[in-house]
Amino acid sequence: MKICIIGAGPSGLTTLKTLLENGFKDIVVYEKNDDIGGNWYLSENNNHSSAYETLNIITSKKMSSFSDFPMPDNYPDYPPHWLVLEYFKNYAKNFNLYDYIRFNSEVIKVRRISDYNYEIVLKDGKVENYNVVIVCNGHHWDPYIPKFEGEFKGEIIHSHYYKNPNPFKGKKVLIVGAGNSACDIAVDICRINKNTAISIRRGYYFIPKFALFGIPSDYFHSKIQFLPKNIRKLLIKSLLKVIVGDLSKYGMPKPDHDLFQTHPIVNSELVYYIKHGRIKIRPEIFKLDGYSVIFKNGISEEYEIIILATGYKISFPFFDENFKKTFLDGYKVKLFLNIFHPNFRDIFFVGLIQPDGCLWVLSELQAKLISKFLKGDYKLPNNILEVIESQIKEQFKKYLNTPRHSIEVDFYKYKQKIMKLISSKN
Repeated sequence: MKICIIGAGPSGLTTLKTLLENGFKDIVVYEKNDDIGGNWYLSENNNHSSAYETLNIITSKKMSSFSDFPMPDNYPDYPPHWLVLEYFKNYAKNFNLYDYIRFNSEVIKVRRISDYNYEIVLKDGKVENYNVVIVCNGHHWDPYIPKFEGEFKGEIIHSHYYKNPNPFKGKKVLIVGAGNSACDIAVDICRINKNTAISIRRGYYFIPKFALFGIPSDYFHSKIQFLPKNIRKLLIKSLLKVIVGDLSKYGMPKPDHDLFQTHPIVNSELVYYIKHGRIKIRPEIFKLDGYSVIFKNGISEEYEIIILATGYKISFPFFDENFKKTFLDGYKVKLFLNIFHPNFRDIFFVGLIQPDGCLWVLSELQAKLISKFLKGDYKLPNNILEVIESQIKEQFKKYLNTPRHSIEVDFYKYKQKIMKLISSKN
């Protein structure tokens, strides 16, 4: 069985390693860049990466290690991007993964010819055939650009292209969005700038990186999983009131949703700089007019640069539109567990989730389940289409019905579900 893996980021690496351990040897990983790491490989030559110079992981090292390869003890609680990349490189070396990876090899077309027969077309013109394709191309690389009424005479960039604050020194800067990147960038720029604002459409729960007694917040959360969800909510909300306080007096809208209904915003510094007056909170943009930004509350202010930290589209540029329609419906993902195609048993997806915990920890489990399936030791549900429809309905009951939350998963529930399937005998 010839297997093609697209992407040598953390999901691609753990998929390769898991398949090799399960006896699959005829594997090729195509990586468009000149090294591994995906989003964590910050380089002038890597347009795929959304990383920036001050980026640190937002899940702690204890909660961000592969099952059989812990992060070193000398790493800080929240390692910077270069240590995360070092960790992935050491992982690849330790398990002899480099021999299976073809660098500078961009897949531009994946054609399904028939069952267990895929044609892979590379940018350099080469064409190769495989029995199985596993897609690990990530979902933080194709910027979503919202449309605004009016025109802006200043500069507009997406956060994907932000690398450091130096070009923004002395400028009037507005960051649009309230996700983790938006918060990091606002903090980054405000340190060297007098005029930094962040436009926030709705209120969020801002989670500090450290909880009680200096314990990383995600590790603390792991230790209270035994509590009922409502009790955990009450406990965390109470802690946030004590640690973060009420931000409404600084212009922050109150959340219009419950805790756990959106992707967590993990940042200890945004609140600090808001309270020190270095970052101003502004509401949603109504329209643009020259250098002026008119907000929905009627206030108008002038800015020189707008940074859109407005998220990313789920993109598969190597599939044609007809094939995409077999598993995508707008921003709804029609894959069982976001892994298995409803109709085809020879193509899989790893890392197509947005957990409220570490992504690659779950990618490793996804790869184990795929390996079990390919060995014939796991069978998909007979009513897979019904299960997928139910999965999508449940998705938007639990989370906000927005593109950003179309692939959101509860780290612990998803982990338990996959582990149960891996250990099951069917």
